Amino acid sequence: MKRFIANLFFAFFINIFKKIKCNFNVSMSHNVFFYLMKSKLKDINLRDALLGSGITLNNGVTFFNKPEIFGNVVVGKYTSISGPSTRICAEVNQVVIGSFCSIASNVVIQEFYHNYDLATTYNMQAHFFRSHASDLISKGSIVIEDDVWIGSNSVVLSGVKIGRGAIIGAGSVITKDVEPYTIVAGNPAKKIRERFSRQSIEELESSKWWEWDKIEILKNEAFFNKKFSNDQ
Repeated sequence: MKRFIANLFFAFFINIFKKIKCNFNVSMSHNVFFYLMKSKLKDINLRDALLGSGITLNNGVTFFNKPEIFGNVVVGKYTSISGPSTRICAEVNQVVIGSFCSIASNVVIQEFYHNYDLATTYNMQAHFFRSHASDLISKGSIVIEDDVWIGSNSVVLSGVKIGRGAIIGAGSVITKDVEPYTIVAGNPAKKIRERFSRQSIEELESSKWWEWDKIEILKNEAFFNKKFSNDQ
């Protein structure tokens, strides 16, 4: 009951005093509330997200259908994250998500995993010994660059980098790095093809459109309506 009342309080103040849309059924820690109140973020739509301590957001992000995000997770500008059952978390290192990414429902992006060299994979330190130590380990940060689309029911594992413009097919398990502008799918994911021709990729890279602000984007509608070649 206390958590419900706190969330109502958080949502009320954020809606009144910040340029942030926040439903009354959003769930956030008090640390996230104070972070949002102190920030200069705008065009944010939290909807009904579950937000834990440690996150960093940027302008224009949109969450809907109860994605759960917690730990040292950085979300770039205008990135859209959908639930239900989407879980993005970091315990040991970071999860860094670029700008203009689209993450679908039931996606798991988890930077840590259980240490199977110990007597048990169960987290004994946390549950029995009440220690600040952890049985969790990591192969490194997860880095998802700009303009990445991750399809439903996909899993991204520890230490992986997904390059700019890549597409992850639904139901994929990403166990190793994905090259920029490639389409991958499967378990484990394998390359299907490149998204664009080399010439188109060079044009996109030289434009650096993901660094444009909202005004610059609106001035370049034709650029975003243009079909880029995928002839190899």
